[in-house]
Amino acid sequence: MKEKVWVIDNEILNGINFYNGFTIVEQNILEKIFKNGYFIDRVLAENDESKKQIIPYVVIKNEKNEILVVQRTQKQTEKRLHNLYSVGIGGHINPIDKNENPELTFYNGLNRELNEELDIENLNSLEYVGLILDNSTEVSRVHLGVLFIAYVTNADIKEKENFKELWLKETEFKKFNGEFEGWSKIALRALEVI
Repeated sequence: MKEKVWVIDNEILNGINFYNGFTIVEQNILEKIFKNGYFIDRVLAENDESKKQIIPYVVIKNEKNEILVVQRTQKQTEKRLHNLYSVGIGGHINPIDKNENPELTFYNGLNRELNEELDIENLNSLEYVGLILDNSTEVSRVHLGVLFIAYVTNADIKEKENFKELWLKETEFKKFNGEFEGWSKIALRALEVI
C-alpha cells in the first residue's frame, strides 16, 4: 500500500514571513496550518511544489545541556540526505496519526516519530520554537518543519544501522566540521547555537 502523508497547500502560508528559513508564529497560525492538513500519496507529495508536507522536527537536549547529533548512513532511506548531520528527529505524519482534532493529529505524529527513532529516558518537556521553510533544495521545497526542543534525561538512537549518534555541547557546534543538512543549519541558527 502506498504511504500517505499529511500536507497543506502553499496558500495556507501566504502572509507568513520567513527570515533565513525560520519564523515564529502564534498558536492560532499553527492551528490554521493543522486544520488545513490532509493526506495524499507520498509519491505525489514529494514532487508537487504546490504543497508542503508537515514535518515535526525535534531537537533533543539532555540534562548535561548537550544536543543530539545524528549522521545519516548510506542505509537510511532518504538518499538525498546521506552522510549529512542532523539535529532534528522527526518525519512524516501518516493516517495512523489521524484524530478528529487536527492538532492531535500533529502531536500523534510527533510522538510516534520520536518513539520510532529514539529510546527516550524521561521526556521532561517539549517546547515549540517555530517553523522552518527552506526553498533552497529539491527536498526542502516540499516540506514545512515545525521545530521543537525536547528536554530529556537521555536518549539513544534505535536504528543504529541508519544513523550514527553523538552529543555536542552548544559551545562545540562552532568548531564541528561535519556538514549539517539545511534544516539543521536553520534550527541551530534559530536556537542561537551557530
